[in-house]
Amino acid sequence: MKKIRKKAMDVNYETRTLPAGLIVAQSSIGDWDKKELKNRTAYFAINSAPTISVNEVGNARFKLLTAELDFHAARAAGHSEFPAHVYKFSEKNAEAFSLIEQLKSGGLGAMDEAYMMEKLIKNHNLTQNDIAAMIRKSRPAVANTLRLLTLHPEVIGMVESGRLSAGHARTLVKVPQEKQRAFAEEGLKRKFSVREMERAVKAFLTPHEILRKEKEAKTAANSEQLKALVERMRVAFGTKVSLIGNDKKGRIYIDYYSAEDLLRIELAVGVKQPPDEQVSMFDE
Repeated sequence: MKKIRKKAMDVNYETRTLPAGLIVAQSSIGDWDKKELKNRTAYFAINSAPTISVNEVGNARFKLLTAELDFHAARAAGHSEFPAHVYKFSEKNAEAFSLIEQLKSGGLGAMDEAYMMEKLIKNHNLTQNDIAAMIRKSRPAVANTLRLLTLHPEVIGMVESGRLSAGHARTLVKVPQEKQRAFAEEGLKRKFSVREMERAVKAFLTPHEILRKEKEAKTAANSEQLKALVERMRVAFGTKVSLIGNDKKGRIYIDYYSAEDLLRIELAVGVKQPPDEQVSMFDE
């Protein structure tokens, strides 16, 4: 089968008003969260029925492709007819269209998005670039979502249940699977931010020798900056300047050998008094 490209989804449809009884939904009203269903039902009790997308499947029946929750909520609110975009897809293309539309609509859990993207790749020969173009996201965003599927099943379960955020979970992709759950539990226990989890993973994966060298390199860079500062001060003051400490704390020593040295330092730091207010301690 040829790849389904974005332009293949841009097909003509017929706009019709369909009786609810002719529309076949893939889910039942009991499949949805009761609170969410109640809120949407209240909305449609005072608003018109949503426009839905359906695929004509024969025998005057139409398979719902999008907006399943809104369809059930609107029916519960008393709507018996729906404005519809009626397509004539093959069964395979209908599934691809439905998945793409759900991904475009947003509001899905991270794992649900990952499963749908995986299905588009495996069942419909789409690439990550294809999916990114169709759902209007970047290819790296698609790749990051798909990486969640490489996690340990128990960590995936934590994301699905809402215990662990997708952002936290993505930081664990490089951790060996047998240690991912322990990392996740520790992160939850310590209430790590995503950045803190990233640092913990990096520390775990990076050999101590490399971490030591990175720290030494950072210290050396700071040291070079301090050396440059001392040299600039020597030039500005025209005398010896020395430093003890690091980039966080320490002491700077400025030597002077005459009254002229002190006057020059006063001028350099901008604390010399105007001539008419001066009371020089250096006058002979």
